[in-house]
Amino acid sequence: MKTYPVITISRQFGSGGQEIGRRLAKLLDIPFYDNEIIELAAKESNFDPKLFRRVEETTATNSFLYAINRLGAGSAYSMPISDQLYSVQSSIIRTVADQTPAVIVGRCADDVLAGYTHTVNVFIQAGIESRVKRTMERLTLTESRARAYVKQIDKCRAAYHNFYSDRRWGLRENYHLILDSDGLSFDAAAQLIQTYVMAVMGEELEEARREM
Repeated sequence: MKTYPVITISRQFGSGGQEIGRRLAKLLDIPFYDNEIIELAAKESNFDPKLFRRVEETTATNSFLYAINRLGAGSAYSMPISDQLYSVQSSIIRTVADQTPAVIVGRCADDVLAGYTHTVNVFIQAGIESRVKRTMERLTLTESRARAYVKQIDKCRAAYHNFYSDRRWGLRENYHLILDSDGLSFDAAAQLIQTYVMAVMGEELEEARREM
């Protein structure tokens, strides 16, 4: 089955990864998916979208206890709700890759599409001070609260990704490109990624866009 070029973006909280991904998709003239994955998965499964976010947080913060509980689950037990939601979400991501070129942010998309040949996996990072500053401005938090929040969200993202994936979140060998967004505008960061993407799979992307 033919698959389409997909750029997956993993990111530290406060690094601007979501907005950079959105602008990258606009530059490449291809669809952008972030929370849209949750909305599609919720529609497919008839689960409340809020449940996806809640389970992600619960799995991330209680991954050790959750893993222990799963060891006792046998064939008589139904699949845990978090596994069901992850399965549906992963299916949506694969469907996207089977149907259209896209930029996908988060959702373990780099691991879900590990067997796909036309992917570029990007990790966006930034220094803690700039991420705290951006979080203070975005969420109107004090410096101490913003710093704690940034660290907690990063911890949750890493735990969720590492729980469902053999690829360690943020480990450089798991990505084609790691970009430090410090000192860059979102547009400049998106343009840098665009240059890399076009260099490694520009022909495939151009062909895919012609089919859209």
